[in-house]
Amino acid sequence: MNRTESLPMVALRGMTILPEMVAHFDISRERSIEAVQEAMASDQKIFLLTQKDVDMANNHVQLIERTRSEVTPQIGDRLVYVTEHGDYYGNALIDSRNAKEGYLSVCEQPYVPFVWEEDGNIRLSVSGGAFHSVNPEELKFLKWTEGVFKDWGHCGACANGSVSFLAKVPLWFYAEPNPRYGDFTTETYRKFYLHKREESENGNLYQGFDIAFRDEAEFRQFLKDYEGTVFKGNWDNQIVLWCFRREYVFLPSAEWEKIKIPAVERKLNFHPEQVKIVKDMEKHITYFYRIKPDNF
Repeated sequence: MNRTESLPMVALRGMTILPEMVAHFDISRERSIEAVQEAMASDQKIFLLTQKDVDMANNHVQLIERTRSEVTPQIGDRLVYVTEHGDYYGNALIDSRNAKEGYLSVCEQPYVPFVWEEDGNIRLSVSGGAFHSVNPEELKFLKWTEGVFKDWGHCGACANGSVSFLAKVPLWFYAEPNPRYGDFTTETYRKFYLHKREESENGNLYQGFDIAFRDEAEFRQFLKDYEGTVFKGNWDNQIVLWCFRREYVFLPSAEWEKIKIPAVERKLNFHPEQVKIVKDMEKHITYFYRIKPDNF
């Protein structure tokens, strides 16, 4: 599993230290001394980088931040992108511009983009998807945020040879026209595509990719618990279900008893269990308060 960790950093001049190496070096700059002191006061971990890579990253950051604007969307800006199907992407990326038509290319879910300078601005190499073409005049400025970029370090193009860095960029908003499901988006709701079987078919009455309901009563109970709303699907016997998100809260028995709402029985993990249900109507979350097992 990927894990992000913040470490104090020292930039080295004239030397490179590889992982597991033992090396001695002198430091004199105040920033470097402070970084070492911070490392020694915590877990003694420090991040070493060559001065050449630091200069490279700083030059990119200066170029990026110098060319940003709250009025004109630029390559490298971030974007909240909402599709007509209600799919919400909070970290989409403007990856390029069509010079002839003036439209922007937007990547819904980008990996960290590689950056280089061209014609006084930046250009990007982006992996991810999906990609869309958007009229820049339809974008709305939201706020300033931080975007991650990267470029090859002093070792060149090789495994683990890239250097990532942050730069201040605008965050824009764009929603595709004619939303199919009104104000429902996956920012705060869950969305399921379900197939309803014919009465003569065996199996679950409603079947989705990661959810199913044996019969109509079970389906209706789910709609009630999660404030579900049903829309017609893309073909016969398909429906689109929007509903609250779910969170389990485990409490000791004594604390669980203090919640002044009636307990109800729900089947969780295939077993019936007494729970207390609380809904957050603003955040669109259904909380199931459960008794914490002794061996939990």
